Amino acid sequence: MNEERLKALLKKARKGDMEAFRELVEETRDRLFGALRAMLNRESVAEEILQEAYIALWEQPSSAGIEKPGAWLYRSCVNRAIDHIRQKDSRFTDALDDQPDHILTGEETPEISLETREQAEMLNEGLAALSARERTVFVLSAYLGYDSFEIGATLGVSPSTVRNQYASARKKLAAFLSGEGK
Repeated sequence: MNEERLKALLKKARKGDMEAFRELVEETRDRLFGALRAMLNRESVAEEILQEAYIALWEQPSSAGIEKPGAWLYRSCVNRAIDHIRQKDSRFTDALDDQPDHILTGEETPEISLETREQAEMLNEGLAALSARERTVFVLSAYLGYDSFEIGATLGVSPSTVRNQYASARKKLAAFLSGEGK
């Protein structure tokens, strides 16, 4: 994602160029949606949060001076996802009442091999088996590249708690993927 291009598109969009905003959405949507879907374990909620983030970006005054629209969108999405998780269960337990959506696999295409789909489905199942907090920490770290200090500040926990939860998530995923955690 080229931040300079996104910044130029946002600048055009703020002058009324809807096509520029559409391009900005197209360039950022897949990666943002994938991260949200992995964090939340539900496509419908991920889609809703993504829409809210785009609306919030659109409604930002031009004087807001957003230098990195891609980073701004990531932070907005992550914060909204964390808020959603906190509202769902303040203890960050995974209490979803329906079957999890596919976390990593998107639309099926002929280019995706059977082996790749099977691996993605196994990873989906492993991520779904984690607690909401472990999944959130894992996605923020492994998918989005946040460090333990950033994650801790966002979640309101210490960096050492984040590191412990990340290690726990990795251990559980490894056990699940090796067949020991099923």
